[in-house]
Amino acid sequence: MFIYTKCYSVFMEKIPCEYIVWNVLPSIRKEFAKALMKNYGLNQKQVAQILNLTSSAVSQYFSNKRGGINITDENILREIDKSTRNIFKNGIAQLSIETCRICNLLKLTEQVSKNIGYFISKEFSCGTTICKNNELFYENIVWNILPTIRREFAKNLIKNHKLAQRKVADILGLTEAAVSRYVSGKRGLLEISDKNFLKEISKSTNRIVKGEKKTMLIEICRICTLLKSINQSKREIPKF
Repeated sequence: MFIYTKCYSVFMEKIPCEYIVWNVLPSIRKEFAKALMKNYGLNQKQVAQILNLTSSAVSQYFSNKRGGINITDENILREIDKSTRNIFKNGIAQLSIETCRICNLLKLTEQVSKNIGYFISKEFSCGTTICKNNELFYENIVWNILPTIRREFAKNLIKNHKLAQRKVADILGLTEAAVSRYVSGKRGLLEISDKNFLKEISKSTNRIVKGEKKTMLIEICRICTLLKSINQSKREIPKF
């Protein structure tokens, strides 16, 4: 019998790759844009071309509508100046390298580490804390892999645990509308057929319904790591 305890507010906490994509990367791009304009006298259109952004995105960075982290550490700001000098001199080829370099420096600051430090622990062993000189590594996880995991969790909870979408939404820290989109196949578009992987999904949902602290976050990281390593990843999951 399923015992439901409504204490899942912890599940709304972002895992590292989500925090980085939604907070850290926009803040780095904002600082790059500001430095390029200030130090090299570029206009917004030129900054957009160098950073591979739209002009409207650059405008939002300057108006503080994107990039929620206020970087004040003088050492980091000096490194950002070095990065923008390298990007300005050598072009877009250096953009991902410099973005990841600054990201790794920011992860050592208290401002960022307090949001992701728990996930670097042995309990999580979350591989998403390691940048591979390509910021798309994180973005591919957030936009492709995580929605697929949540889709499989939702389907399994409904099918195997006989839960209504409202209960599934509460457990997964989602809106009921989001669960509906996962179940209908409108979110989480990667195709998964590996039987061993699907068995691991079932193990995860069995643990999740018990409502243990941090279980959801632990299982998302565990399944994410498995999903990137299974043999079928070469044809079904984007390379990082």
